[in-house]
Amino acid sequence: MVRLLSANLSGYPTRPGLEAIEEYIRLGGENPFTTGVKNAVQDQMKAGVDIITDGQVRETTPLIASTVPGMVTDDRIHVENKLGTPRKPTAAEDFSIAVRQCRDVHRVKAILPGPISFAKSCQVNPKSTYSSSLDINLLFDIASILRYEINALKDRNARLIQIIERVDRINDTEVFLELLSVLFKRVKTPICHLVGDVNELFVTLLEGALTVISFDLVAFPQNCNITRFAEDFAAHEKKVSIGCVNASTARQEPISLIDKRVSAFVDAFGDEAIWISPSETLAGLPQSSAFRKLTQLEATKRRVASKLS
Repeated sequence: MVRLLSANLSGYPTRPGLEAIEEYIRLGGENPFTTGVKNAVQDQMKAGVDIITDGQVRETTPLIASTVPGMVTDDRIHVENKLGTPRKPTAAEDFSIAVRQCRDVHRVKAILPGPISFAKSCQVNPKSTYSSSLDINLLFDIASILRYEINALKDRNARLIQIIERVDRINDTEVFLELLSVLFKRVKTPICHLVGDVNELFVTLLEGALTVISFDLVAFPQNCNITRFAEDFAAHEKKVSIGCVNASTARQEPISLIDKRVSAFVDAFGDEAIWISPSETLAGLPQSSAFRKLTQLEATKRRVASKLS
């Protein structure tokens, strides 16, 4: 029996439009963001995906920032003063809606921004206590804010918690590993999706506070070379999540091409250590196209299973 799992990477195109929000304000009824989460979960379950998300129907980073003393949000996030403890958590509500919809907390993956990406999205006031968006004190203060969100998710029994970072923004690997330790202490299954070429980081990340290292094989085909680290990988109890279905376009690739990407990792790391996912968020696609991308994950799983049997 194949042990490879399918997972939605992050978003899904069910975020409500302005018209739906205005109608809700005027007439009431179900919150359109709640409806968006429910629709995202229903599609993922219908497609047969093993690990689902809430669809990221809200802009997570500015939503978190709006609750943080010391941050001001308008068209951008401004850091004006020393950051304080958030006034309330923001991610747990949609997570809980997704859990109620699918009725299995073990299948729902929570998504948060990484601390470095969060910091880079901020404009830092020169009069604040931080020198720039790269200030190490700012990075760890943001990590503490994200940890507050993670604690709220853990209170809702979240086990799968993922952050997203860009490789080209990680200037100091040791600092990054320390940030991961702050974020993911006592998290059951910590996950980091890395956007970019992961080859130089991969072996180091095997030592980090992560269970799943996630990366894209479509926009960054050089990540296919990570299979050469099979011996290092075998020495650690880790998994990889490989972005093998092209989510940058509505066009569908042949299953044979997706299978080729996946099979190389199955051969190198073993099927029990592999998750397969879209290469990036599905939120930018038409909903029908996004659904077909998810069904391609399941078709690939069946194809791999038939070969292994």
